[in-house]
Amino acid sequence: MAKKTVGQLLKEEGYVTEEQIQVALEVKKIKDMLLGEILIELSFVSAREIALVVSKQSGKPFLDISEHPPTKDALQMFDRNVAKQLEMIPIENKEDKLTVALADPFNINTIDILQRKAGKQIEVFVSDKETILKNIEINYFLLERPIDIEINKLVKKAIDSGLTSELPQLLELIMNSAIIARATDIHISPEDIATHIFFRIDGILRHYYAFPYEMHNALSSRIKILSSLDIAEQRLPQDGSMSHTFFDEDFDIRVSTIPTLYGEGIVLRVLSKNVSLFNLESLGFEKDTEHRLMKQLKKPHGILLVTGPTGSGKTTTLYASLRKINSLQRKILTAEDPIEYKFPFIKQTQLNIKAGYTFGKAMRAFLRQDPDVILLGEMRDEETAEMALRAAITGHLVLSTLHTNDAVTAIPRLMEMKIEDYMIASGVGGILAQRLVRKTCLFCREEASEPIAGLIEQGIPEALFVKHGLAPDGEIKYQKGMGCEHCKQTGYSGRGVICELLDIDQEIGELIVTGATPLTIFNKAVENGMIPILESGLLKIINGMTTPEEILRVAI
Repeated sequence: MAKKTVGQLLKEEGYVTEEQIQVALEVKKIKDMLLGEILIELSFVSAREIALVVSKQSGKPFLDISEHPPTKDALQMFDRNVAKQLEMIPIENKEDKLTVALADPFNINTIDILQRKAGKQIEVFVSDKETILKNIEINYFLLERPIDIEINKLVKKAIDSGLTSELPQLLELIMNSAIIARATDIHISPEDIATHIFFRIDGILRHYYAFPYEMHNALSSRIKILSSLDIAEQRLPQDGSMSHTFFDEDFDIRVSTIPTLYGEGIVLRVLSKNVSLFNLESLGFEKDTEHRLMKQLKKPHGILLVTGPTGSGKTTTLYASLRKINSLQRKILTAEDPIEYKFPFIKQTQLNIKAGYTFGKAMRAFLRQDPDVILLGEMRDEETAEMALRAAITGHLVLSTLHTNDAVTAIPRLMEMKIEDYMIASGVGGILAQRLVRKTCLFCREEASEPIAGLIEQGIPEALFVKHGLAPDGEIKYQKGMGCEHCKQTGYSGRGVICELLDIDQEIGELIVTGATPLTIFNKAVENGMIPILESGLLKIINGMTTPEEILRVAI
């Protein structure tokens, strides 16, 4: 049987449509490039998705290197030039085997060379060439010049030289360290004897560095200068932004300061300008929820709301959802703050609040542009919510986000925004509530178990365990990370989604119009097939993705 082409596999997996392939073939007539390269250039697929289909084709597992960085011991097995030449990066070195990530798992010659050079069995994972080459540069550089040692040297120099000359390089290293650690935020927190640096990684704050308190004002001033803030103003909060480049990758750094007892507390939000394209499958949606979400995205009109607290991945889900809508057949307009990813054949607009370009103003302009689909980054006020509902009722599909804790409470939240119940019942198609949970580390996980009775006591309903064939007086088996170099001893690496999707069908619509309580609506939705967010979490425990402790932390 002939091996399928990557193009065929991408189509089968739903990453590209036949129409997109035809557009790429048209571009190929005027550009001397491979079809896969053109598909990536047009942002129809990502390099990661091509690696995923190669993984499936080869039977070798896919590895996200950013979530599972190589160990120092593994990197020392080969020098940088050999790694680049073979387009591979060593990940983990054990007594009997070496784990590597390869761009081409079908290259028997490469695997044979690795086996002879390492003198042990080679375990192959698949990643994309671009990610492998980027990680070779970063990790071999850090092997020669460990960032923590560099920071400690600079702190000592800064103290000895009057606290000023070393600050630019020190701040740059802190930001580089945060990027390597996959931190979303850097917290600079002054206390009475020291200033502490925390990184938020996978939703959790972790302490990284402590500097002498005497350095704080100089560090604060340096950040303010770079982000165009008033360095003389220390009594009022300020917001600004700056740019940062790390190994040819550009980042936007959003800066926020507040006055505190010991000086200004500063938070730097790290936003990559090269956000990786995500798909719904890789985010971790249950198959049933994904299927029902796809039905919502195929509707010609209505609103799909994604809800959850700050940092729960709402924007990522919206982007992944946008990719499921055929942008070649439907005109899509977006209003975002900021634009985090550039999409082909989608007209994206960046809000400018200072200039008066708000979500409400964008919405009014959009309706004159003959759109089929509108994405609003957030429903912030009554005007935006009302216009979005009217657009949905008059034949447009609208995607947006809202801050609520679960799917059902989005309904009273919309009513608080002066939206009539009949408009919610007829205009909102679905409400997806989600959270992000940390995934168990791939390299140090071991089977563990926990009494179910204790989890019931902590808030997971007994009925959920019974539904999935687990006795309330028994134990639940799961995968627990024991801590290793890959996950920085936490037992977790990367995050995935747990969620619930409320379909507002005729029955639910009637309950909304008749003033039913959120609990009544929730119970009816579950009766009609909705998987509650806690059940989604339980399924993630059962399939080995995360732990009971993590679900209790995030969802209870």
